[in-house]
Amino acid sequence: MISRCYRLGLAALLLAACAARADEVFRIGAEDDWYPYTAVRDGEVRGMSADLVRAAFAASNTRVELVPYPYSRCMELTRTGQLAACFNTSPDARIAAEFLLPEEPLFSDDILLWARSGEARPLGDLQAIVGHKVAVTIGYEYGTPFDSLDGVQRVPVRRDLNGFRMLARGRVDYVAAYRGIAAALFAEHSQLRGAFVPVITLHHPQLFISFSRYHPHARQLLKRYDSGMRSLHRDGSYERIVARWNGRLH
Repeated sequence: MISRCYRLGLAALLLAACAARADEVFRIGAEDDWYPYTAVRDGEVRGMSADLVRAAFAASNTRVELVPYPYSRCMELTRTGQLAACFNTSPDARIAAEFLLPEEPLFSDDILLWARSGEARPLGDLQAIVGHKVAVTIGYEYGTPFDSLDGVQRVPVRRDLNGFRMLARGRVDYVAAYRGIAAALFAEHSQLRGAFVPVITLHHPQLFISFSRYHPHARQLLKRYDSGMRSLHRDGSYERIVARWNGRLH
C-alpha cells in the first residue's frame, strides 16, 4: 500500500511538473532597432520577423516573450545561455560554430552598399572600396566577401540610421545596409529620401533565429520553431505576414 501511494504521489508530482512546463514562457531576444523587421515601437517589439517568430511558436503551442536588446548584446546573452535564442542573424562560420541554427529561415533580403546620390558610381567588385570608409552596424554580419575584405576602414555605428547620417555629412564614403531597412528609414525620415543609391550588392542572405548551445531548453525550442514555421508555410500564414509588412513599405 505504501509503495502504491508513493507511486501515485510521484505520478501526481510529475503531472504537475509537466503542467508547469506547458505554461512556461520562454525568453527570446529580439533586436530593439531594426525596423521593419524587429524594433521597439510604442513600447512593444514589432516587425515582420517578430510576427513570424511569434506565429511559429504559437503554431507549436509554445509560449514565448520577445525581449528587446541591441543586437550584439542579444547575441552575447544567447551565446552564454542567458537567453534561449536571438534574431535576426545572417549566419557565417563563426555563428554556425557558436549557435544552434534551425532548418527554417525567417526571411531573406539584399545587403547593399549605399553611396551619396550625387557621387554614386556602380562598382564592379569590392576591391573598389579598399581604402574607403564604410559605416557598419555593431555586431552585424555582412557576408564573407565583405567581412573578410582587407583594406577597408569599417566605422562602427549603433544604428543603420546613424550610418546614413554620417554618409550624408561626408564622414564615411559608404554605408552597408539591408534594402528593407533602408526603405523603412527613407520612408520615415524625409531628409534621407533620394539622397542615397546602392552601388553594389554585398550579400543576399537568409536571416535566422539563432539558438543557444547552453540554454537548457534551446534544442527543444529549436524543434518547436521549425515545426511551427513549417505549419505557417503549409497554411499560407507565412506569406500573409510577409505580404502585410511589404504592403506597409510600398
